[in-house]
Amino acid sequence: MNSIKKLVVISRVSLTNALAYRVTIATRFVFFTLFLYVFMSLWRTIYADGSLNGYGYAQIVWYLMVTEFISFLIGGEFYTTINDEVKSGAIAYQLGRPVHYVLYQFATTLGQIVVNALSFGSLAVILGFAFAGPLPTFRIEGLPAFLLSMLLSVVMQFFILMLIGLSAFVFEDNYGLFLIYQKLCFMLGMLLPVEFLPAWLQPIAKALPFSYVYWAPAGILVNYQPGAALAILARQVAWAVAAVALTLICYRQCVKGLQINGG
Repeated sequence: MNSIKKLVVISRVSLTNALAYRVTIATRFVFFTLFLYVFMSLWRTIYADGSLNGYGYAQIVWYLMVTEFISFLIGGEFYTTINDEVKSGAIAYQLGRPVHYVLYQFATTLGQIVVNALSFGSLAVILGFAFAGPLPTFRIEGLPAFLLSMLLSVVMQFFILMLIGLSAFVFEDNYGLFLIYQKLCFMLGMLLPVEFLPAWLQPIAKALPFSYVYWAPAGILVNYQPGAALAILARQVAWAVAAVALTLICYRQCVKGLQINGG
């Protein structure tokens, strides 16, 4: 219980700090809106002749709203922090705290996620209605599945990025791994639904974890089907558990070999 209280306090402090940087939030609002406006203009032209791959214009707009929202919900900023702490040795000071390092980072990120969820979630809904109107395929019974999928997406994103950050214990420069992961997520679900990929690539994308970060929650929202949603959620749970386990194992092994140099 004491550990939980500590994590709650850490999240609360992180939330307060995030709220203090209103100019940063406003700047990201502008970037969020401009990015979506450019893509909405592109898709409006593409959809001039009708639907595409089973997605109507309103569906693809709301799909991009969700994926872009996820990218702003939990970005790669904390990966940079972890990466720098490992490389500089500052992580040694973090290990002295009475909270598990991974859980400390998760609690810190969680406070920022709450602020981003409220701010960018509201903006995404407003822009969705402004650009495309109501989602015609929205089903209220699919909302719990969508919210659960969003939660699993956040867990996957955090622990995968945490794992990449901890790889700095092994690799001198792991930025390439971060870029590879980021681009794979972009191509396998963020910018385009998996259904838009070539037929031979779709089963491969659905077998990898990258598509379940963006495509899974967005696909459930815009095209909810109970059976398909359950299958997607099951795979998300499996990949989330794998990401958590691999991160904790990697952290334990890397900390064992940690050497502190200097005074």
